[in-house]
Amino acid sequence: MRFGVLIVLATAIAFAAAPASSAPLKGGHNGLIAFTSELHSAEIYTANADGTAVRRLTDNPAASRWPALSPDGRTIAFCSKREDHSSTDEQGWDLYVMRSDGSELTHITRTGQGGFAGYPDWSPDGTRVAFSMEMGNRLDIIVYDIVRGSFTDLTPDGSSDQHPRWSPDGRKVAYDGSGQGGGLDVYVIDANGGTPTRLTSQAGWERQPTWSPDGKQIAYTVYPGGYADIYVMNADGTNPRNLTTTTQVDDYEPAWSPAGIAFRSDRDARDGIYVMAPDGSNVRRLTSGVPVDLDPAWSRDGKQLLFVSGRDATSEIGIYDTGLAPYRSLTHGKWFDTDPAWSPNGRRLAFARSSNRAKQDILVMRANGSGVKNLTHGRGINWSPTWSPDGRRIAYTRFEGFGAQIWVMNSDGSHQRPVTSTGAWNTHPSWSPDGRRLVYSGRRRDNYDLYVLDLRTAHERRLTGTLAYDAAPTWSPDGSLIAYESITELTLDIWVIRPDGKGARQLTKGDTDNAAPAWAPDSSRLLFEKWNFYGGDSDLWQINPDGLGETKLVGNTWSEISPAWQSKG
Repeated sequence: MRFGVLIVLATAIAFAAAPASSAPLKGGHNGLIAFTSELHSAEIYTANADGTAVRRLTDNPAASRWPALSPDGRTIAFCSKREDHSSTDEQGWDLYVMRSDGSELTHITRTGQGGFAGYPDWSPDGTRVAFSMEMGNRLDIIVYDIVRGSFTDLTPDGSSDQHPRWSPDGRKVAYDGSGQGGGLDVYVIDANGGTPTRLTSQAGWERQPTWSPDGKQIAYTVYPGGYADIYVMNADGTNPRNLTTTTQVDDYEPAWSPAGIAFRSDRDARDGIYVMAPDGSNVRRLTSGVPVDLDPAWSRDGKQLLFVSGRDATSEIGIYDTGLAPYRSLTHGKWFDTDPAWSPNGRRLAFARSSNRAKQDILVMRANGSGVKNLTHGRGINWSPTWSPDGRRIAYTRFEGFGAQIWVMNSDGSHQRPVTSTGAWNTHPSWSPDGRRLVYSGRRRDNYDLYVLDLRTAHERRLTGTLAYDAAPTWSPDGSLIAYESITELTLDIWVIRPDGKGARQLTKGDTDNAAPAWAPDSSRLLFEKWNFYGGDSDLWQINPDGLGETKLVGNTWSEISPAWQSKG
């Protein structure tokens, strides 16, 4: 969920753990893999209806999402990708239940590697839980009978169905599904199964339904103009109307109770939980949103609020050997460490560290985690370090309140100076193998392209020229290609291009984000982040430069981001 990045970039935007099972690594003559581990990025909290008396209920390095409180207030259903010590199988997202104080955890589903279960909701009598579960290449609405321990597939059709919510009388379940026409619409189905009824038919997505306490209306999320708003309609689908009518703000994940409609919003530059009256009036913030609060859920009487937050999240630099040793943490602490970068001889790592929203520094350490040294000492917000091929310099991004530019310093932190000045936003530098050029992402006229800077002449040359978002470039060690991430339709994918700007090719293709490419030292493969569309977590995958051989390489119960592959020197 990239909380380490969110916490330090929030200010910039306003101005402009136990080892887990892993897929075996096959490193050949390439070395260690360093990456960022996002820990406790999503924990479950409870609060009073006014947002006071916040208390944490879960404590696990893996994310816990979508809490739902039973009608009697004694039990919470939720989903998590946490490690199960009773099984040696790699974990997917599974359904769990626990007591409302966080005790007596019970594992309900076992989806296995890459599987998904999510979005639970209790029946009004507390005997059943509806949730979404991956069934082949789709999601179905599944009902789990708590007493009998049995499962029933409520929507065994070709549609991908999510976010089930029981009607207050327990007779129907509302959900959003892809149906037969694409997009997402809100449907209702009899709680015992049958033929679903489609309630919405607008172009695009209508999703995340929630019933009014009297069962006469349904609130849901719509995306007019590309941003999310909360709509409400009658329970039969008539009279839809927009409650939030915000521009360039996302309001989503509604949850309705007698206390009002709670929802998630980024209207204050970071996601928090808000509440409003059923007519959209009296909007007020309930949670701090530091760095992000999400997944609101009410008790039936509206006196208690459950939500998920990354307020206790940390991130650390960890490493894996190439299949020979388990995960090892190098920088565990109350901070956010991100963006590891190996020195050319493989003996040191540079990385970014932040402890608050207004500060992030570039640090270096030995490959075993010792000898940590701060190079930038609190000047600006600094990230994405990268070593020059001779190991004498480090290029990085610095933000100082008026924009982000590429800077270069000596590897001991001396002689810090900017090397870009064109445009207000230049980020993620990468050196050419000869050390004479830098490639980076730059924003010009609200479009992000790749640029190459000749450090001898200060001449800047645009490498890509599409209307897509092109970012996070990395030069191959053999100099033949530059890999980068680019938005293809609605998702990020990995691309490569020659340094002369020709031969752009898309490597990954899917319905989820693929980002942050990193080359193997022998230029034979690329590491990258692959994000789970449903769970919002990520694992590390690899692919060949020809687009073949896409396989999972690292898969913990927590998210891994910003990979870097060590050269053995």
